Amino acid sequence: MKYKAFTLVELLVVIGIIAILIGILLPALNKARASAQTAWCLSNLRVLGQATNMYVNAHKGRLPYPTTTLDGPSGNGTYLWFNVLDPYLAGKADENRTGVAKYRAYTRFKQCVVYDRLEGNRTGTAQDTLREFARTYKWNSNLRHNNPYSQAKITEVREASNFVMAGDGLAMDLTGPYVSQWDNGQFSMEVNDIQNSAPPALRHGKAANLLFVDGHAATIRLKSYRRKIYRPPYTEIDSWETEYLDASGNQVNPAQLWASDPSKKSWTMEQLGLRRNPNMPLQWSILGKLYR
Repeated sequence: MKYKAFTLVELLVVIGIIAILIGILLPALNKARASAQTAWCLSNLRVLGQATNMYVNAHKGRLPYPTTTLDGPSGNGTYLWFNVLDPYLAGKADENRTGVAKYRAYTRFKQCVVYDRLEGNRTGTAQDTLREFARTYKWNSNLRHNNPYSQAKITEVREASNFVMAGDGLAMDLTGPYVSQWDNGQFSMEVNDIQNSAPPALRHGKAANLLFVDGHAATIRLKSYRRKIYRPPYTEIDSWETEYLDASGNQVNPAQLWASDPSKKSWTMEQLGLRRNPNMPLQWSILGKLYR
């Protein structure tokens, strides 16, 4: 009897064709998955923008506060964006939890889609030191008054369509699972302070999704460079340049200019001898009015 079967050569040809097809399709599938995640993230930011608009209308034009500075030792989030938007997001904190966790609702709208892949689970009633500690979205640290600290008003923001309000900030997906890592847990991000504060996160194909004061969200891709974060585990990341340059064209953190002379805090960009950085066309602050 004669049996029909593939020869070894034919089998290897079929395997080779399948391998080629996988090589062609896999990058396309990965690209489609990345595009879907970017779109989902933008959708979350638009929801945050709508919630912020409702908060502003209910609070005489005041914008949510970027950090816990105004809350004092209580940490109850009276003005903090992460807390004050909950009534407009159907978010409700669990009062049976302990510490700061009883004031916070860990809703997905306040996180980039990468949050679902972060490590860590709640143990007991306290806030988890990994996943729940993470803020993949962070508020613009400059969107407030300084000297003294207080909430900014939306009417003070010029060029609202170009003024960053919130978006992708450095978190555990880029630093690695490091317990209570400082940048991971910050509620705000800072583009000018390249040493002491969490920077924006370029987690969407070397781009960041940002929410602007006028309520629109967009994927922003700017010139970037590699640098190490300031605190352990000192991960190397892609980062954007600062908002200002000095007369010599060097990147500048304005806070360094008034460190020895606090009276300069009321000075404008021109009075400080600074100019806009063409590699950072977005507006993050208004020196003398809205800054960290």
